[in-house]
Amino acid sequence: MTIKITRRAALLGGVSAIAGLATSTLTTRAAFAAGRTLKIGVVSPQTGAMAAFAEPTEYVISRIMAATGGVIENGGVTYPLEIIERDTQSNPNRAAEVTQDLILSEGVDVILCYAGPENANPASDQCELNGVPCLASDLPIQPWFFGRNGDPETGFDYTYCAFFSADTYAKSMIAFMDKIAPQGTVGGLWPNDADGVVMSEIFTKSFGDVGYTIVDPGRFDLPTSSYSTQIAKFRDSGVNIIQGIMPPPDFTLFWTQCAQQGFQPTAVIAGKSAEYPTSVAPLGEKAVGVSVPIWWTPDFPYVSSLDGSTAMEIARGYEAETGRQWMAGVGSRHAMLEVLVDTLRRATDLDDPDSVRDALAATKLETICGLIDFTTGPVPNSAELGLVAVQWIKAPDDYQFPYDMTVVENTYHPSVPVAREPFPIPYS
Repeated sequence: MTIKITRRAALLGGVSAIAGLATSTLTTRAAFAAGRTLKIGVVSPQTGAMAAFAEPTEYVISRIMAATGGVIENGGVTYPLEIIERDTQSNPNRAAEVTQDLILSEGVDVILCYAGPENANPASDQCELNGVPCLASDLPIQPWFFGRNGDPETGFDYTYCAFFSADTYAKSMIAFMDKIAPQGTVGGLWPNDADGVVMSEIFTKSFGDVGYTIVDPGRFDLPTSSYSTQIAKFRDSGVNIIQGIMPPPDFTLFWTQCAQQGFQPTAVIAGKSAEYPTSVAPLGEKAVGVSVPIWWTPDFPYVSSLDGSTAMEIARGYEAETGRQWMAGVGSRHAMLEVLVDTLRRATDLDDPDSVRDALAATKLETICGLIDFTTGPVPNSAELGLVAVQWIKAPDDYQFPYDMTVVENTYHPSVPVAREPFPIPYS
């Protein structure tokens, strides 16, 4: 029997774990026939503006390879598993190019993609065009679905997304805002991209329907060197809540310029950026109080479907192995690969893309992020994750990082405990 150990798994010490698992299970798997290598393509923004999203990927792949022994067992056959990662450079055109290369040159069986519509939408489109099963994550369902001209009556044939819905995201923010600045004035930082266009419409309606005043300076192109126009508009309009959907470097620049220009809102909800420690690290003390709805923390009460590890164990393992702070993407990336393994184990014919697609569509799996069920999404081909609101705080003295995220509101994921009440941003 051959076990495929990939370069990716080796990078973070996966080889020793995989080898140990393989040795311990050779006798129990002896009755299985050897199958062909299953190839999985991962379309990933390893560089560029969205690179923070990709930080956990190497670690999670090594964990999954160790947990499976680097193989998939299906129908009495043991298939070596190979995972091939390609860098999109955070560029939509390159995302399409590398996906096409993975399909046509590498002959992958499944594509995994993540990190906003810039990366996941072009990859998903290529998979739909070429009839390759695809699972997307780390982008709201509506920008993925409607940003690709999805029809709720028909859906897609080969592409699926497991993440939160924009409607629940808006409701989670409202639950937080109601406790910190009820009936306030919300300033929208919504750029001219798939996230900004789709989410601005949803947020404007959702916030307005419950009594919040909306100040929208209009769509703007990224990257930009100055947010002075938006900041002046917000200040002149009495904005006390900021809601943004921007990549990490862009939010860092905005919040830095707010401090420079003396603009001090009560709350800042920084989607697509404040989830990532590398985005807020440059802010230092200015990170305290910044908030965001989030889909996974170390306090989530779920375990891995592959090895039973808890959310806390996985988060602390990530920190110990990489020297980087936990982030929500550790959980969603892990859940994505849990779904992949489960799908490949259940497919009736791994040589038939339609069979793999059917197994993916039938997924109903408890993962480290909670239940992923493709029959429950707000639109076809989607599975919705729950959300909690977190704020950045000064970390306890015994924690290795100076700041951390803490859960402050859990209306839309009540199984996750709240650590403290929401608080206004402190200005010294």
